[in-house]
Formats: sequence, C-alpha cells, structure tokens
Amino acid sequence: MALTRRPRRNLTEGLDLDAPHVTETRRVLQNLYRMRTGGDSEIRSYLITSAGREEGKSTISSLLAIVSARIFYRRTLLIDGDLRRPTVHPLIGVSQSPGLFELLQRKVSFEQAVHPTVLPMLSVIPSGHLRGLVSEAYSDEEFQRVVQQAVSTYDLVFIDAAPAVPVVEPQLMAAHVDAILVVAMAGNTAITMVRRFMQIMAPVQGKIAGVVLNNASNGLPYYYDHRYYGYPQAQPSRIRTVHPETREDMVDPSRDIAGGTS
Repeated sequence: MALTRRPRRNLTEGLDLDAPHVTETRRVLQNLYRMRTGGDSEIRSYLITSAGREEGKSTISSLLAIVSARIFYRRTLLIDGDLRRPTVHPLIGVSQSPGLFELLQRKVSFEQAVHPTVLPMLSVIPSGHLRGLVSEAYSDEEFQRVVQQAVSTYDLVFIDAAPAVPVVEPQLMAAHVDAILVVAMAGNTAITMVRRFMQIMAPVQGKIAGVVLNNASNGLPYYYDHRYYGYPQAQPSRIRTVHPETREDMVDPSRDIAGGTS
C-alpha cells in the first residue's frame, strides 16, 4: 500500500502576525535578544536541535528566522544543517540546492549557496543535494568556516541541526555556535532521551540558552485567552503519535510554543 506523505507548508505564505505561534515565537526571540546583549560577547549564532525525531525543531527554526526577519527587522540567515533529513527548503519556499553540502565540499562559494526569500531580510542556505554518507560529507573545519562567514554577514544566524541523540553532527556543530536552543515536545519527549541528550551535550552545556517547549497547549490555557481578546481561533493540537513512515520533523505551527531560558 502506498503511503501518502504529509504536505509541507510554506510558512512564509499568509503569515498571520497575530497567530498564537507567531506571538510565542516573538516572546522567545525577545528573551534571546535580552540575553545576547547582556553578556560579555554578543550572541549571533544559534544551533536548534532536539533529543530525538519529531520534536518540531525544523518548524521552530524556520519560525524563529521568519519572525526575526519580518518583525524584528534583523538580517537573518537560516541554515539547514540536517543533511540526513532536510526540511527547511519547503518550509521557506526555496530550492534545495546548491546548499550546505556543496558548500562543505567547496563546490560553490558562500554567496552561491545563499538563497533569497520572499522576505527581504531573510536568506537561507538549504541542505543541498547530499551524495554519499553524511559522515563522509560533513567537514567540521569547513562548517566552522561557514559559520564564521555567516556571522560576519548577518545579524542573526539560526542553524536547524539533526537530533543530537541519534547522530553525532549536532555535537560537532555546537562547538562553532554561540548558543544552543533545545526543542522538546510536551507529552512526546521521553525523559530517558532528555537525559541521554544532556550526557552527549555535556561538553557544550554552558551554551544551552534555553528550551522551547512544543505542543504546550495541553498545559497552558492560552488559546482560550487568545479567543477572548478577539483574535482568530487557532485550533490547538492534542498529543498524538507521529508515524515514522511520514519521515517529517515538522509540526502544525498552530500548536502552542513556549520558550524558556536558563
């Protein structure tokens, strides 16, 4: 029996600035902005990762970049660092290649790998078309060079990385960014996965800026208040099982997003 893949929504189309998920993303960014200007050095680059699959990190990464560019007017670059399961290019509406893979292989220049979007302040480096094994394609030295060039060109850089427990690249990438955001899904992320995540990321634990809790509507009476103040109703999602065969690291962006900083 053929399986139908879930359609990928372009998040830049019909962006409702009053939608609950946009409001929560603005709150997360505001907290990050206070942190990035309050320390000894300015925070310019963020790695977004999770413990396991299906936490919604690609949607969160894309929303952070979109809101940063659209509402905060920051020159923003979003990099799809998940070479194994790339998702950013359909979420933002750009082609998949050339991108990070070709950049790591030095087949294209940094400028050639950067794709403009419908938002003037937002650019994207998609995954590129991977050839061969990720373990052979990824170069830590080249990735460091990409991040350095990115932060010298843009105000904010968000990198959508793979889950940290199943694969090694996020741990390597984390060494080259200023801060790490961890995405977890309420009712879905197992505590054993979180513990293993913390063990893996122990060498860079000091860079963890906070946790973005996805699907938080089950614990927060947010949508009721949102309707009370006259905003369009967004349907909260109940906790559900995502079938592995969909192979999507995405969630419905109308779910509540709650940001915490440590």
